[in-house]
Amino acid sequence: MTWQAVIVDDERLARLELRGLLQAYPEVSVVGEAATVDGAVERIRLTGANLVFLDIQLKGEMGFDLLAHLTPDVAVVFVTAFDEYAVHAFEVHALDYLLKPVAPARLGDAIEHLNRRGGLDIRVSSDVSDDGDISSRPERLALTARLFLRLDERMGFLAVAQIRAVLADGDRAIVVTHDGRRTQVRKPLREWIMRLPEEHFLQIHRGALVNLNEVQRVDEWSHGSFHVHLRGEPTPLVMSRRFASRVRAQLG
Repeated sequence: MTWQAVIVDDERLARLELRGLLQAYPEVSVVGEAATVDGAVERIRLTGANLVFLDIQLKGEMGFDLLAHLTPDVAVVFVTAFDEYAVHAFEVHALDYLLKPVAPARLGDAIEHLNRRGGLDIRVSSDVSDDGDISSRPERLALTARLFLRLDERMGFLAVAQIRAVLADGDRAIVVTHDGRRTQVRKPLREWIMRLPEEHFLQIHRGALVNLNEVQRVDEWSHGSFHVHLRGEPTPLVMSRRFASRVRAQLG
């Protein structure tokens, strides 16, 4: 697939630098540049671009404002010097999030992801709020969605399908991934329960949410409760009697 790209950045030298890096990828053709949201809307309309390299902090405005003007077939890659805005964005369907100065290897990863996904379901959701509040957005994430979170003190993408379990940790949560890694995240368990796809994730305890695809077996334990064994986890999680009744009702 050939990608028609527009670079949106209020710094001319930054646009020039990224254009130069993209010359190494014949499948990406830069068809326009813009320094403002209105300029980007116009360039995308005129060129029919299906890919945008988008800076978040533009002069006097935010790159996020462009998202409302994009159709679902336009892929977005964030290119910015700031990572704090990504912390506020719980749901991010962007292809990638590149920090300036852009490392050629990281750009290569982004292009590889783009080619592999074929441009499907990778546009940033336009419902990202500045304060990061997701409680006002009840729609659930898809299993194919990716989140952009601070993982082990670094920002990174996490596929919903790679989440093995989410455990309560006070006003935060611990996300257990398919490789066994445990990472504390800022969003409490109740928000994960509200957003993760309910056909794939099941609450088995007031403090535990599990990915059904990661459940290896369930054993009876004590007083109507159960042990839930997850792949790769040496210690089972407890499914309380109260939640076992809910599970039976939900799963039939």
